[in-house]
Amino acid sequence: MFNDYFAEVRNYLNGIPTRDQQEMVQFYEEQALDADWTVDQMVEKYGTPKQLARSLRLEYAMDVDDGQAGLGETEHPQSKSKNRTQMIWLIVLALLASPILFLLAIILVPMIIGILVGFVSLIVGIYVAVIGVLAGGIAAIIAGISVWSSSTATGIFLMGAGVLLTGLVVIFAPIVWNVTKWLFEMFIKFMKWIGRKLVSRRQNSQVKEG
Repeated sequence: MFNDYFAEVRNYLNGIPTRDQQEMVQFYEEQALDADWTVDQMVEKYGTPKQLARSLRLEYAMDVDDGQAGLGETEHPQSKSKNRTQMIWLIVLALLASPILFLLAIILVPMIIGILVGFVSLIVGIYVAVIGVLAGGIAAIIAGISVWSSSTATGIFLMGAGVLLTGLVVIFAPIVWNVTKWLFEMFIKFMKWIGRKLVSRRQNSQVKEG
């Protein structure tokens, strides 16, 4: 039964490298073995295998994002986004699963969702604005060239306006993007701070009980 419990934990850790799984589970196996706990006692201390695995996945996801485990900084951007999405989701689940933090979760979870929706809306807005201004600038340049022969002054004005709009996009689009990226990184740090507190609280509780 002892082995069955941790075998089930490992099943829920599917997708994480086997070596990392072993390192993650080893502490709990040794603690439970030394204390000679029954499965019921392990469930009482650690939660169900699924709950323990979810907590371990959260800790692993945060370590990966920090570059301390898995691919870390060499991770493909798509894999990093997937890891962060999973990390945020696990933090939300951990908040909702804690009876003590449930009231806090009622406040934090809508705030987290609101921030994510806001970032997505902001990014979409930036792309739409950049494309719109860039298209307007190119259109103004083309219009200026087309009327150059009939009205030089109008042609110069339109081409100047087009170059100005295009230049604004080239100058300000990277700045706006970098500021948005920085704000998102601050949000990720805040989420990891919450996640670390949740993991630390669970570990401290288990050490005391052990």
